Amino acid sequence: VVMRNRQRVAASLPVRAQNVVFAAQEHTDKVLIVDEHTTIPPPCDALVTTTPNVLLGIYTADCVPVLLYGETVVGVAHCGWKGLKAELIPKTLDVMRSLGARNFVAAIGPCIRMKSYAVEEAFLENVAKYAPCICNVAGAWHVDLPKIAKVQLNGVQNIEELCVDTYEEVDTFFSCRRFLQADPNARIRTQASVICLRPK
Repeated sequence: VVMRNRQRVAASLPVRAQNVVFAAQEHTDKVLIVDEHTTIPPPCDALVTTTPNVLLGIYTADCVPVLLYGETVVGVAHCGWKGLKAELIPKTLDVMRSLGARNFVAAIGPCIRMKSYAVEEAFLENVAKYAPCICNVAGAWHVDLPKIAKVQLNGVQNIEELCVDTYEEVDTFFSCRRFLQADPNARIRTQASVICLRPK
């Protein structure tokens, strides 16, 4: 079923993918360079390629999906709070720059928004360096994960953001937090975010 869904994603694009590679996500800061020969990557949370027609993908269910384009290099990063704490986005940008990326464009996809992301006070030590991304509303602490992502996209001038809340958009997106609050034993589902470098 998973493979069929991946092929459906690939078939929906205007470019035919020679290979479809999804990250084996574990909330790490690991960035993997892939090409047309990559099949099952080792655990990582960001993928980068300079090879046209290789479709890079990640799954999210509240975490922040970040798509990156740098003219001759593309990348995708799965950014939960652990990945953001470990600065996965800057590390992905560094790998892309080492491969010749320039004139970056970034896109931030659907994720949980600040008003839906309430956390315990003890959690705040994980994001303490991003104080402007933390607020207290009616005695509850909230963290703005997509804002942290934008802070980490330092130097990227062109950032597009799809400002929708996976937690609130019940009919459109799956939210891990929403489902687990309703049923701790619920089966986790995900959204896919993909990017592919077109051939010149």
